[in-house]
Amino acid sequence: MSYSNAGKAALIEQLSSVFVARGYDGATLNHLAEATGLSKASLYHHFPGGKPEMSAALVRHAIANLQRQAFSQLQGPRAPAERLVNFIKGFVSYTRNGSTDCLLAVFSHHRTASADDEQQIRNIAAQFADWHNALSAVYEEAGCKPKRAAQDARQLLSTLYGALLTAKMFDDQKLFLQAAKRCRKDIVNRFT
Repeated sequence: MSYSNAGKAALIEQLSSVFVARGYDGATLNHLAEATGLSKASLYHHFPGGKPEMSAALVRHAIANLQRQAFSQLQGPRAPAERLVNFIKGFVSYTRNGSTDCLLAVFSHHRTASADDEQQIRNIAAQFADWHNALSAVYEEAGCKPKRAAQDARQLLSTLYGALLTAKMFDDQKLFLQAAKRCRKDIVNRFT
């Protein structure tokens, strides 16, 4: 079975929703087949390496989406405060206004003992280190000293990811949206 680009994107989204909801270990081939409407054999046709290959494809897709929607906002000629605010708006968009978890965070928290998983965790950590550096650079452009810029970048990521988790625990995505709004307001007040 051949999938168009739109079909591949839909397949990735369907698989992603299962891994986000159930974690790596909880996402069985039965769950994945049911979510996609494909047989297990068809899943193996698209991903001969099974779940490890699926999860690697999903991580690449999630990294690309998070980069496109959020972290790419840190680039360009706009003022640093505007870029930081746009980054937060992009992160909110990436999480669908806090209604879905970040697959990268889910995979980082639900580790298995496989070598494939360990490599994937290292890849995710390296990507976040790069993103942290990009955030830190924008804080430096806004006038922060390097050590403070790195702390502020970590704090912003911690606040967003922590608020996303808290909103899930209380089943109230408004908690995430309010935290994101406070972050944007704090940046505007501090740097403009």
